[in-house]
Amino acid sequence: MQKHICMKRIAACVWVLFLGLGQLQAQKPTSSLLWEISGNGLTQPSYLFGTFHMMCKGDFVITEALEKRIKATKQFYGELNMDDPQMQTKLMAKMMMQGKTLQEMFPEAEYKKMSASFQTITGFPLLAFNSFKPFFALSMLALKSITCAETVQPETEFVALAKKNQLPILGLETIDDQMEAIDKEPLDSQLVSLAKTVMNFDSVKHEMVRMSNVYKSRDIDSLYAFMKETGMDGNIQKVLLNNRNQKWAPLISNIIKKDPAFFAVGAGHLGGPEGVISLLRKQGYILKPILY
Repeated sequence: MQKHICMKRIAACVWVLFLGLGQLQAQKPTSSLLWEISGNGLTQPSYLFGTFHMMCKGDFVITEALEKRIKATKQFYGELNMDDPQMQTKLMAKMMMQGKTLQEMFPEAEYKKMSASFQTITGFPLLAFNSFKPFFALSMLALKSITCAETVQPETEFVALAKKNQLPILGLETIDDQMEAIDKEPLDSQLVSLAKTVMNFDSVKHEMVRMSNVYKSRDIDSLYAFMKETGMDGNIQKVLLNNRNQKWAPLISNIIKKDPAFFAVGAGHLGGPEGVISLLRKQGYILKPILY
């Protein structure tokens, strides 16, 4: 039972870090990763797309239908402003721990085993992450759980297309906002997740395959159900999904009232009763799934 609980926690953390193309649905899909936002007084539609933050290159392509929707808008929004040249520097600074190190927070024997496994998995010594919050090392492990020769970050591809079409690149939140959400997950919990992920990495890779396959079904209801099944509930869901959705929905409303926009956010934010789609519908907007 304890192992099952730990694995659910690992899966939940991986969901946060990532939340990819499958079979096309019927001509009038009941669900999708691409949604049109209309109604409520809008004169032009906006669009919402659910991403998987890192994918195998062969699993992602910006289709003609996606490109058409981006070109039809006047601004592009990611979770963060991906065009900010200082973004990585700001993120690294916020990830630093003050007066603590990872090595000091683990028993010596446990840290030694973790360090050896971490280097085997990532190619980097765990000591290189010693002064950073556990979430940073966990992020590196999550990236390595994608077992393919070439990977792609969909948000980066969207940003390149938006820039090509001279759309402003903007973000729904800042680095400070994201780190505030991450910091609400207690440090002790982050340490547990890091240790379990390192020492159960084969299980993590298995969950990543399952997660990717569900994402590629393009069905946000299946996606939401899978997240709940694998541990995305309680405090993690509240602080890393629901609370942020509650902030984003009115912000999206204000944005699209002025100019049509294309939004690309983690797919985990779309579904469920407290997802962005549900919250926008409660504000009076029509959300329609689009075949792409």
